[in-house]
Amino acid sequence: MYYKTRSHLSQSDYQFIAHSVGHTESEQNAVLRLTDDPEIVSQLLCREDLFRSMIKEPGLVLSVSSSLYFYCLIYQALNFKHLADADIADYISGICVEFTMNESLWKYTTDASERMVYFVDLERVMSDYNNVQQYHMHQHIGNVALYLTGFFPDVIYKREKLKGAPSLKYFEAKGNSHFEAAATASLQYESDATPVLFKLSEYFSEIRSAINIYVDAYLKLHNSKNVLERIERQSITLDEESFKQTLDL
Repeated sequence: MYYKTRSHLSQSDYQFIAHSVGHTESEQNAVLRLTDDPEIVSQLLCREDLFRSMIKEPGLVLSVSSSLYFYCLIYQALNFKHLADADIADYISGICVEFTMNESLWKYTTDASERMVYFVDLERVMSDYNNVQQYHMHQHIGNVALYLTGFFPDVIYKREKLKGAPSLKYFEAKGNSHFEAAATASLQYESDATPVLFKLSEYFSEIRSAINIYVDAYLKLHNSKNVLERIERQSITLDEESFKQTLDL
């Protein structure tokens, strides 16, 4: 089990989980008594009613950690596309926590003030790295590609349209290849991550699309005034089934 994000849940998180899935005080107390069991916690985190509580009661969300919030969002997004995998959700939510809580997303950029990542910069520094460092850089590049394409497809699409910048397909190809390289190297350095990294490489496009659908529906990171631009981006960057599913949420 790739159990990292799930191991960082707080007592407030467990209280929120108990409140969301327990209908009575006795049920809530029973849930709290089970939170020392990682398998039980994983099962609770997969519940759709937990995610719905976050959507319906935004005030309560302020009391939970970003680890819990992102895990539930990512898991339900994957489940919506029939890609549900607790370890994949754990890994991706960890990326979200890392990149939203510190400046690590930008640490290799030529100009951090520009707030744009160039893969050529990331790949250039690898030539001076040893094998362990290259493994972590492959993983980092894959993480960056998935985070940007998953959460900020509008930025990528707009830059491509206006400036001829790399497309989502380019980002996907980079993410796919670097996750594959990281997966192969992880056999030596971090074997518990190996299955996750291989799946991220194999299903990168599908996972990216799943995140896009839920981010568009629930996080609304795009400018509400640019609805037509968002629909245009969705129609071009999502497959037909995924595009139709955006209308269901």
